[in-house]
Amino acid sequence: MPDYYYQIKARKTSEYDGESEWAFPPAFSGLVTAADRKKAKEIIEEEYGREFPVRVLKKDLDEHHYLLRISEIDPSDEYILRRFRETQCKECGAKFRPIDKYNDPYSDNSGADYCTARCATAGKARDIRDLKLVVEGKVPAVIYQVRQISTGRVYVGQTTQPFTLRWWQHVTYPGESKFHEIIKSTPITDFDFSVIEVIVFPENCTDAVRYITDRERFWIEEKNAVTLGFNTVRPTGISPQQILSLDTI
Repeated sequence: MPDYYYQIKARKTSEYDGESEWAFPPAFSGLVTAADRKKAKEIIEEEYGREFPVRVLKKDLDEHHYLLRISEIDPSDEYILRRFRETQCKECGAKFRPIDKYNDPYSDNSGADYCTARCATAGKARDIRDLKLVVEGKVPAVIYQVRQISTGRVYVGQTTQPFTLRWWQHVTYPGESKFHEIIKSTPITDFDFSVIEVIVFPENCTDAVRYITDRERFWIEEKNAVTLGFNTVRPTGISPQQILSLDTI
């Protein structure tokens, strides 16, 4: 059965003209599995013990406290589905679901990578620090591969951290990607880790992050690591690291 994403919007008074409007963010967002949209609405209303309108005319706003929005989720819509999966903070390792932060009016960070604003600030500062060390030549940025010995399949990645630390992170804090699922279900002795390129920036390079990501893309395609290996996607554009010009580091 399909999944349905729903939002319950609450009415509020506009601070500009004093008229009623629907508040943002929604009072609550969630996911239900149902045979169709009508059944999804029934499940939601049963859970909350009340009926919700799905359409309210502007002239009738004052008569309704809540509005229900329901939409079927495309199985490939990772933007929505990721909100409901347990993930791990990139800074402290704590597990959380992004949707729980989204529904918490007191949450100080709504992003999907860090559990709190404090971790987000620390993580971004570390990214800048790591990249600065790379640009200064103190720690090399590298493209690495992890090869499953029994099958020959590979995962290709990039890092501006000490490369042995990156392998440790994969093993210690696996997520839900196909690469991490294999790591969790296979003895660690079935893998070998190696550096396949130490990044050397061209003299005319003005964007270190973009260049590193371009080199990662090259090796993913060279080894056909998406089709035959464990990479999920080919990098497009910029990696999740903060975009920094060499001139500003």
